Amino acid sequence: MNSGENVFPDYEGGSLYNLSQSILSSLDLQTRTPGIKDIPIDGKKMSIVLIDGFGYKAGIKAGLIEEGDLHITSVFPSITTTALVTLMSGQMPGEHSVLGGTTFVRRFGTVVDNFQFSPAFSRAKDSLKEYVSMKDAYKVENTIEKAETIGKKCAIISPDFTRKSELTTITNSQAGDHFYYFSIWDAVYFYRKALEKGYDFVYLYIPFADKLSHIYGPYSEQNLSALREIVRSVRKEMEPYRKDYRFIITADHGHVKADSPVQMTDFPLIPEHFTLPPFGSTRSVFFSGTSKLLEAINTYLPGLWIYDNNKSNLKKLLGSSDCTKYTTFDYIGIPINGNSYFYPGTLDEGNTTYFNGRHGGLNEDEMLIPLILI
Repeated sequence: MNSGENVFPDYEGGSLYNLSQSILSSLDLQTRTPGIKDIPIDGKKMSIVLIDGFGYKAGIKAGLIEEGDLHITSVFPSITTTALVTLMSGQMPGEHSVLGGTTFVRRFGTVVDNFQFSPAFSRAKDSLKEYVSMKDAYKVENTIEKAETIGKKCAIISPDFTRKSELTTITNSQAGDHFYYFSIWDAVYFYRKALEKGYDFVYLYIPFADKLSHIYGPYSEQNLSALREIVRSVRKEMEPYRKDYRFIITADHGHVKADSPVQMTDFPLIPEHFTLPPFGSTRSVFFSGTSKLLEAINTYLPGLWIYDNNKSNLKKLLGSSDCTKYTTFDYIGIPINGNSYFYPGTLDEGNTTYFNGRHGGLNEDEMLIPLILI
């Protein structure tokens, strides 16, 4: 595979979506498609440690895995919101419709900030919860809720900043026992305690490498050394329980080295043809517009692969075209290189044009993630 080559989600058996099916199977819940064939379901309990931003290629450079070791693909868009909802729901992105950091939601008639669950142009937090929960707005299922109803006991260990957030009701769960931490050290402490208690499913989410990849770059020593320490720390806690648990270390996405930020407002003839503000992420842009929009994009933004919204393309990218019942768009733009595409309000991502690592697209650096089986 050449650097820069598109890597599409392997929904047939080798993606984060298929890992979600393996989780369902391990909890004696009904699956919809096969899980990961390399993960035996043999009666052992399952524990997932998900290291946000831990790309397969970064794992190789950090010396944690070798070229050719087991790996899977992320989903599309390769961004945390979409990936974690898929992992914890067993639904493809085209089914749950959380399409990146922002999504146009028909029932609200506006672009929604998925991190804040509020209209993208507001500064509020979880303001839409007053009308409907995020879970119901996106028709999201939840594996842990299902597992708890049949008597399974689940532990979710996540950063304190995820406490009482609408987004985390669908990226984690409202059910199960929750443990919130502030650093990697109390994270592994709570992880150890959960394993000691013998929960049927233990999920540990660690965000630190993602932040370092954004700031310093995915192949910086700051990030690679953090990955080594995180993996070493969690593997140490796993060791006494190998007979009882099927341990998996994986990620939601990797990072591509960031190139130029592109401000779409620098090309006025593009917004002129928008019928809705673009949404998604800065590396997976969902466009809606007039009949002249495609010509304008091709003229002024030649660094994008453009996919229209036919069912074949949506199945290839999102696994399903069901999302068109809940959202609308005409085209999906995906960067050819490491560029990112900004638009005020809906694709500004906190004005993070200084980032040295980015994700959301189909580059192999961001799409390939490790699958470390202990």
